[in-house]
Amino acid sequence: MAQLSILSATCLLSEPWIGAPRFTYAAETVRYIPGKLYMGGITRLSDTGHGWITAIDGSSGKIRWRYRSLRPVAAAVTTTSGNVVFSGELTGDFIVLDAQSGEVLYRFNAGGPIGAGIITYQIDGTHYVSVMSGRPSGFWVDKNPSTPTVFLFALP
Repeated sequence: MAQLSILSATCLLSEPWIGAPRFTYAAETVRYIPGKLYMGGITRLSDTGHGWITAIDGSSGKIRWRYRSLRPVAAAVTTTSGNVVFSGELTGDFIVLDAQSGEVLYRFNAGGPIGAGIITYQIDGTHYVSVMSGRPSGFWVDKNPSTPTVFLFALP
């Protein structure tokens, strides 16, 4: 099930979409081995898997903009009333998008795949954003494995 975030100020919905990152082929002899992953064939990684973040107008249902990622989008999409969208990519990039246009406002390479939630909060008037990179799971580290790391940004 896809996560949906509501951009209250603009009545947009953002949905991360995961393209097909793996393909399953039928094996000549299908053999089930207890305790092993069983897909009914042979799985191979696909280099064509990509992802999208899509902003949908909540009133009309029309697509406002789409952001295409080179890898599937496994990270959460976090929206704010300040008209920015936070997300991450399996390439290791933490991205900040303009909620109105989808334009990339900021990009930071965290050194490892991002597949977790992104948290925003405010303390004493300072707005913070927290994101984790590293090993989102054994499934998503095929391109750039790294040590799990938490990044905390303070916004001006």
